Amino acid sequence: MLLTFVVLMITIECGLCDNVSPKPGLKLFREDYKSVEETCLAVGFVRNSCKNTSTTKTNHRAVAFDVRLKDDKRNFARKARVVFETVDLNEGLGYNASIGIFTAPSGGIYVFDWTTIAYEGQHAYTSLVVNDQFKSWNFCQAGNSKTWLSCSKMTIVKLKQGDKVWIGVFGEPTNIFCQFTSFSGYKL
Repeated sequence: MLLTFVVLMITIECGLCDNVSPKPGLKLFREDYKSVEETCLAVGFVRNSCKNTSTTKTNHRAVAFDVRLKDDKRNFARKARVVFETVDLNEGLGYNASIGIFTAPSGGIYVFDWTTIAYEGQHAYTSLVVNDQFKSWNFCQAGNSKTWLSCSKMTIVKLKQGDKVWIGVFGEPTNIFCQFTSFSGYKL
């Protein structure tokens, strides 16, 4: 019996009992998980869902809005803001209909689109404005035409959380026809 005890003690001291447990150790588990995570991301099976960080969840929250005018807007001055009062969609609550400004709830790449209808024979000079800077322009010139002219523009911009975006006027006079004039945006 003493001999059995001595052999057991020598075995333990020499480390011959390492990795005898049928359950994988924490280190092995982490290695296996990392391998699965890398494979998941590499094949694009579930984009970024293998990562479990709060920033990933926040950055992938849906952000989209679609708004339009309620009434005609006439004689806008240069640098005026077009306020779209009718909100059809405001996922992520970024658009404020009382002031006509979209505030980015998170940073990333955003797509914006706006359509203006100019009165027959008149003009609509509109621009996408980001933090008080004109970024993209839409010149809708009906000229001597007897038609109502529809003009659309799409722009892609990189925003930081809290950046402010709206449709502004870069030329005057700008006259825009009611509910057919719209503004929309979404985060990629």
